Amino acid sequence: MIQRTPLIPLAWLALGFVFAGCSKPSSAAATVRPHVYDLGVVEVSDGVPSRHDLGGGRVCMATPTVQKDGSVLIAMRIEESGKLLQLLRAQTRSDVPFQISVGDLSIGMNPHIKP
Repeated sequence: MIQRTPLIPLAWLALGFVFAGCSKPSSAAATVRPHVYDLGVVEVSDGVPSRHDLGGGRVCMATPTVQKDGSVLIAMRIEESGKLLQLLRAQTRSDVPFQISVGDLSIGMNPHIKP
């Protein structure tokens, strides 16, 4: 009777350990950190847009709409060199800070309704 040893599977297993130490993580596994822009306290008036420079050619145009219940709906248009990048909407209350994130972009502000 001939006894067979599993040399080939053991060789493949050993090669797997050797090459595992040489592998690089894939770019898909890398986490994307958003660019965070904190605009601080932003005074808002119903329907009056405000322009905020985000740097690097990016601009945020924020147009607030004061709701009957006292909340503030803020429509934000993010542009870079005149090209639209994102349209964002957030609803909050006056003097309540918020942060909204989409993809690699995160914008925070504390809207304050002008009297």
